[in-house]
Amino acid sequence: MSNDIAEQFDTGGWRFTADVAEVFDDHVRASVPHYDVIQDLVAETTDWLVPAGGLVADLGASTGASARRILQRHPTRDIRMVLYDQQPAMLDQAAAELSKLDGEHDVTLSATRIQYGPLVHENADLTLALFTLQFLPQEERVTALRLARECSAQSGALIVAEKIRAVDSRWAEIGNDVAHDYKAAHGITDAAIRAKARALRGVLRPYPQQTTMQAMADAGWHAPEVLFRWHSWAVIGAFASAQ
Repeated sequence: MSNDIAEQFDTGGWRFTADVAEVFDDHVRASVPHYDVIQDLVAETTDWLVPAGGLVADLGASTGASARRILQRHPTRDIRMVLYDQQPAMLDQAAAELSKLDGEHDVTLSATRIQYGPLVHENADLTLALFTLQFLPQEERVTALRLARECSAQSGALIVAEKIRAVDSRWAEIGNDVAHDYKAAHGITDAAIRAKARALRGVLRPYPQQTTMQAMADAGWHAPEVLFRWHSWAVIGAFASAQ
């Protein structure tokens, strides 16, 4: 991992460029607390949520880490994957990594801005938006989630993971400091942490947890539930139908 990958960006200039794609897996693992725990949690839910021959749509798939975990967990279930990312270099990296898996897999790659669409899948059993919506303003989050709901199976589910903003400033201060400690413990220097924070100003848009849950409901998803929470990071699930 390039420890100073963020230093190539000006203040508020963070972009998921081809250079970022090359080091993304290591970078996100060191930057997002308990990233592997979250990915394992998501993959495990497919035991219940995605039947044989089912479809998973990943909105903002980056290098396909979630797809790899799911396909490795269910090598004989013939799960179909549709991976969306607005950065073609990310999808190129995803294709390269997925090609290393044993067997043949039905994977579709789509360089699409999920808030604008069109989405190319239909009847998804599980829709993922992992660390994706946090880069969109509220109205575009609702639009993306509504498009995803329209392309979901009636029995489908949604899992969102993102950085959230603590409502109370006391918890926000603690969350910020423990996240800094986590990154430092995983080899990111203080200078790199500061550079990333500067690059993300105005780009990363954390909202309170309840605002995210409300966006899911406004887009037509039902019964949002917190599946995982660690300070300023949350995983929230919902269903396409009320029952």
